[in-house]
Amino acid sequence: MLPNYLKASLKTAVLITTVLLLGAGLTLAQQTVNLTAAPSSVTLPDGSVVPMWGYTCGTAAAGSTATCANLNPAAPAATTTAPAGWSPVVITVPYVAAGTSLTINLTNSLSFLNGNTVPTSLVIVGQLGGGLGTTATSTPSPDHSGAQAATTWPIAGGAGTTPPVQGNRVQSFSTEVAAGASAALTWSALRPGTYLIESGTHPSLQGPMGLYGILVVTTAPAGTSAGTAYPAVAATATSAAVPAVTYNAEIPLLFSEIDPVQNKAVNAAVNTAGFSETAVWSGQPGGCGNPSSATYNTCYPPAVNYTPLYYLINGVAFDKTHASTSLFAATPASGVTGSVLVRLVNAGLRMHVPSIVGDQYTSTGATTAASGFALIAEDGNPLPGIPRVQSEVFMAAGKT
Repeated sequence: MLPNYLKASLKTAVLITTVLLLGAGLTLAQQTVNLTAAPSSVTLPDGSVVPMWGYTCGTAAAGSTATCANLNPAAPAATTTAPAGWSPVVITVPYVAAGTSLTINLTNSLSFLNGNTVPTSLVIVGQLGGGLGTTATSTPSPDHSGAQAATTWPIAGGAGTTPPVQGNRVQSFSTEVAAGASAALTWSALRPGTYLIESGTHPSLQGPMGLYGILVVTTAPAGTSAGTAYPAVAATATSAAVPAVTYNAEIPLLFSEIDPVQNKAVNAAVNTAGFSETAVWSGQPGGCGNPSSATYNTCYPPAVNYTPLYYLINGVAFDKTHASTSLFAATPASGVTGSVLVRLVNAGLRMHVPSIVGDQYTSTGATTAASGFALIAEDGNPLPGIPRVQSEVFMAAGKT
């Protein structure tokens, strides 16, 4: 039988240990990343320099184990006279079953000549948070009366048309951050998987300008222990158990495109005095798209003319004279045995159909490897049943 004072000491020790463990769990579940949206540029294989906007990783937050890095490690670093070279980013967050929370402190540095500024926002496609659906910013719709008044095959003397009132248009789909300001954007209860990060403000323009990246929520490999991409799901009365998806190394690959004409037109607009985000492009006399007009280049170009000329993986366009720049190492980089998880993300506006040359997959119970790869998840959702073995995969815009 233990003395009373020893019992009390043990209770206190157990209580302190429990509190410390709980605190450590909360710290692991609550992650913070600092991110800045700013103008940049990229030099392409033919020597062309194209203006871009991009995210740069800030100083790591104290107590956070989430990481932020450039997908293109060769992108030029910032100097005292020049900003960092453009590269998409990848944010990796450790998954916690009890609930993983991510806060991105987004700083908007999209400021240009003549006092022009541009707001921005951030969405993670497939994850709910960051103000998505609750803090959208809208602007009045342009006047459509002139275009809608005309009728097709009108009857002589017939009544004209009265166009309906147009509702406001969404400018930002999530919490909008003004230029020069910062905002803490939070996503609670993150689901494991691979997700596209992109601007939620004028996505057809800010996306192609380069405001995108990857979010990975995972239990990464540690030493000889395999990582877990998706945890196991227990059986229910109506569904069978789903085993965990494990892996030994991983490679993130982000597909995108660049239309140099559109990017240069956007850059010219935001640096022109009198620029207005809501002005409607027009090539008519006096319109902001007419070179002879006094208001030329004071509005965004029409995104419908988007015609990409460069196709990139991880922010790198293939250069046959420097093919090694398009080699992307797995993590961990040291030799491992087992399975390699390839995380595919389409940040472009065009479809992509990637194929992996020389890949092999060994299904459960098989003794020999088959050509192809196993598709285990789409858009952050594990696929049910036996993994599909394919030689390529269709990826629409925004797909992971």
